[in-house]
Amino acid sequence: MKIAFLCSSLAPGRDGVGDYTRQLATACGGLGHVCLLVALHDRHTPPAAGVIERPNEVRLSSTLPWPRRAELLAELFRQFDPHWLSWQLVPYGFHAKGILPPGCFRLLEAARPWHNHVMLHELWLGLADRDPLQSRLIGTVQRAKLLTFLRRLRPACLHTTNPAYQIALARAGWPAELLPLFGNIPIAPASPDLAREELLALAGLPARLNPRVAILFGTIHPQWQPEPTLHWLRCAAAHSERPVALLSLGHCGPHGSRLLARLAHANPEIPIVTGGVQPPDKLSRLLQAADFAIATHPWALIEKSGSTATLLEHGLPVLVPRDEWRPRHGTFACARDSLLRRLDDLSPAALDAWLAGRRPPASRLPDIAARFTAHLSSPAPEGALVA
Repeated sequence: MKIAFLCSSLAPGRDGVGDYTRQLATACGGLGHVCLLVALHDRHTPPAAGVIERPNEVRLSSTLPWPRRAELLAELFRQFDPHWLSWQLVPYGFHAKGILPPGCFRLLEAARPWHNHVMLHELWLGLADRDPLQSRLIGTVQRAKLLTFLRRLRPACLHTTNPAYQIALARAGWPAELLPLFGNIPIAPASPDLAREELLALAGLPARLNPRVAILFGTIHPQWQPEPTLHWLRCAAAHSERPVALLSLGHCGPHGSRLLARLAHANPEIPIVTGGVQPPDKLSRLLQAADFAIATHPWALIEKSGSTATLLEHGLPVLVPRDEWRPRHGTFACARDSLLRRLDDLSPAALDAWLAGRRPPASRLPDIAARFTAHLSSPAPEGALVA
C-alpha cells in the first residue's frame, strides 16, 4: 500500500506525535509499504521557507496561508497517489486551546477523494466527572469542531489509544478501534551488570546496600499527590529490608523539578534523584537496569501515555498511583498489561512477587505497525480514489 501520514509537526524531538508518526511510517516501510510524511502546521520550519521538502517528507510551515496549503496538498496527493491518508490528529498541534481552526477545514477538499484513516491521540476537555466548568466549556467547543471535522472527512477507519476515549467517541456516534502506543526510546543492547553499575552511579547509591530503584520517566503531572506513593515505598522497603530510591529521568517539567527538590529535602530516608535527560542508548540501559517504575498518568488513561509504553517495552513493572480520573459517561473494564498495577491494588509485601513477572525488553512497534496496516487492508481498497 501507499500511505500518506499527516500530522501537525515533524520536527524531530520537538513533537511527540510527530516522532510517533515518523516511527510508525518507518515500520510500515519495513513491511513493504510506501510511505509519505506530511506536516500540516509545522511551527519549527523557518518562516521564510514555507515548505521544506526531503525524500518522502514534506513540512508545511504554520505561517503558510491555509488556501496555499490546501493547493499544495492536493497536488502532492495527485503525485503520490496514495491508497490511504492517515491523519495522526492532535487538535493542540493546530491551536493553543485545542480548537481546530477554520483553516484545517480548508484541507478537507484535498483529502476527500482518498481513503482516509484517523488516529485520535487526544479528544476534548470535560470528559472526567470532576472537570471544572471552564474545562467543560472549552471542551464543548473542542468537541464540536472535532466532530464536525470527522463528519466532513468521513474517515473509513478510526483509531484511538484507550478505552475511555473509545467510549466517548462511541457516544458521539463514532465507533473506534483501539491501537496501542509503542515506546519512543529504542531498546539498546545492555550488559545487566554494567547497566546496573551505571544506574547506581547516576543515582548516587552504593551497590552494597542492594537498593531497589524506581523510575519516574518524563513529565511529572501536577495532579499526582506523592505522599501515598512515598508511604507505600517506605512500607515496601521495611518489608523487604532493602532501601528504595526514586530516580527521575527525562524532561520532568518545571512542576516536577520543584516537586522532586521538595520531596528530596522532606524525605531523607528515600533517596530522590533527578537524573535529567540522557542519550537514548544510555536511557534504555538505565531502564533495563531499574527495578520498577511509577507513572503519574491516571489509571483510566494509562494507555495514552507514551512514557508508560516505553517503560513497558523495557520490561519494567509500572505502578500507577492515580485513579481519580473517572469518565463522566459510562464505565469500562479492560484487560491491562500484567506489568501495570494500581497502587491501591498492590500490597507492599507483594512487591517481590510482582517484580518476578518482569519480561525481557521487546519493542511493540513491529506488531502495532502490522495491526495498523491490517486494519487498512481489510477490506483493502481496490483503487486509490473513493468512488
